[in-house]
Amino acid sequence: MPLGRIAVYNDADGVGIITDEHGERRPFSCMETQTTREGQRVAFEVIGAKATNVVAIR
Repeated sequence: MPLGRIAVYNDADGVGIITDEHGERRPFSCMETQTTREGQRVAFEVIGAKATNVVAIR
């Protein structure tokens, strides 16, 4: 699973952007994550251009 950080999250739309370790940005939705806190380190899976199964790293 790649690692990254939640760069931005929009509560109104329920969507956000994860920036991975290589600076690539991937969209995700609130249905695919356990956390929506900006700056939170996360692990995730990639399907197409989208991040899914986003899990917070402590």
